[in-house]
Amino acid sequence: MKTLKIKVLITVLFIVTILGIASAVVAESRQVAGAADGREKYFTSIRIKKGDSLWSIAKSRISEEYSSIGEYVEEVCETNHIYDGEIKEGMYLVVPYYK
Repeated sequence: MKTLKIKVLITVLFIVTILGIASAVVAESRQVAGAADGREKYFTSIRIKKGDSLWSIAKSRISEEYSSIGEYVEEVCETNHIYDGEIKEGMYLVVPYYK
């Protein structure tokens, strides 16, 4: 009987810990980053057109918050889980911008 109570207590503590970690991750992912001048980072979805590349998209959308086109491309790749640097016509990408 005592063993069953211990198992239930451990299970409850495990579930509470997992819920706490999950809520912290969700809360952090919902924060909007802000620039030094008070501008905030937002995201929008764009559709890839024929001839588009990650570099051409970055070149047309980069803002002063980024130190290089490479930094912008890296963020776009991470945001969209692009591991090979390949994009195709018709794909949608989530890209950052500041306002």
